[in-house]
Amino acid sequence: MKKRMMTLALLGLLAGCSAAPETLHYYSLDAQSPHPQGVMAQPQHQLVLRPVMLSGQLDRMSLVYQLEGNELHFAEYHRWAGSLDAQLNQLTLNGLSSRLPGWVVRQDGARKGPVLSITVERFQGRQDGRALLSGRWRLLTEEGVVLRDVPFQQERVLPADGYGTLVDELGQGWQLLLDQIAADVRTRG
Repeated sequence: MKKRMMTLALLGLLAGCSAAPETLHYYSLDAQSPHPQGVMAQPQHQLVLRPVMLSGQLDRMSLVYQLEGNELHFAEYHRWAGSLDAQLNQLTLNGLSSRLPGWVVRQDGARKGPVLSITVERFQGRQDGRALLSGRWRLLTEEGVVLRDVPFQQERVLPADGYGTLVDELGQGWQLLLDQIAADVRTRG
């Protein structure tokens, strides 16, 4: 009888261990620009785009969610489909190219033209149902003289629960940031 009880207990334990793990979910930022491509303008200016820099807490595959206070949760089953910095670089390159007719936006090490750098400190959800984006962007001359040094911070209310909604709001916030940067660059061009 003891042997039978031990066998049943062992089978129960093994059955519990073989339960299906939670499914991984992967997210990517919308790569489509909200601005339609117009008539191709002859490039008259060049903007050099430096790679987007992420704070250490964002430089990971998991989406970040801020709990109470300064506690952060890294969502192990909700991840970026590719590195976040690569996605933001591509969105920025495509977004500024479509927003700046008459400009060539380059990220290939070019040195001619103003230089744009973006540092991202927060790109995450928060427990109170908001998406947070913050950081700083700088526009410099070819020689490194700072033309503009602009902090940015957005708190966007999530219209529904879920990581998909969070990613959508973060993407829309990034598009808004690109609108602001492009408007500033156009006034200096």
